[in-house]
Amino acid sequence: MRKFALTLTGFLALAMRAVPGEPILPNGDFEQADPAYPNKPAHWDAPDELGVQWTTAPDLPGAPPHGKAIRMDTSVSEKAMVESYRKAGLAQWIFPHPADSAIAETYGLSLYSEAVPVVPGKTYRVTFDYFSEKGTAGKLWFRAYADVNGEKKRVYEGTVDCGGTGSWRQFTGLFHPTRYRPNVAEFKIMLFAYYPPGVAWFDNVKVETIDDDSAP
Repeated sequence: MRKFALTLTGFLALAMRAVPGEPILPNGDFEQADPAYPNKPAHWDAPDELGVQWTTAPDLPGAPPHGKAIRMDTSVSEKAMVESYRKAGLAQWIFPHPADSAIAETYGLSLYSEAVPVVPGKTYRVTFDYFSEKGTAGKLWFRAYADVNGEKKRVYEGTVDCGGTGSWRQFTGLFHPTRYRPNVAEFKIMLFAYYPPGVAWFDNVKVETIDDDSAP
């Protein structure tokens, strides 16, 4: 797939133009590596490489190859995850008193995109592919942020539940972040997998603006 690099100016211009149907979330197909960190997908947070991995998706009978995707294994124990976070330098995810039980039982696993500027008044449609090997449930979170008394805080969020076993399925959600929060400035996508313990995959995350007033 075509690779691209966006300067900050170009990224802002693309987001503010917000042509309906045009993807505005960079590297939603996970095919592009971060030029500075080859083991990290461009425009997404770094995976810890144990619970959350950026790797080649498995080939499924009768389905086209998915290439690179995000793999989450929620059967990994809390203790193993905390150790993996330490090794990866992801101090923000380290929590106290980890247990021997699977991370699915408590915290689940997640991965965030970079922040994307929000265009006031726009409805956002998010589509993505999800595949669970053993029925592990997931969610996609659309989280929007604004300046509140000089601090950036989350002021809006919505979710799309996802699940299913044995094959890739596409899911869709609609979001209108500035309808009741006109000061919203940016959004992030968070991918999340949790229970029951097992392996889940995310791919082809597409965010676009549409003309639709029914979004929450």
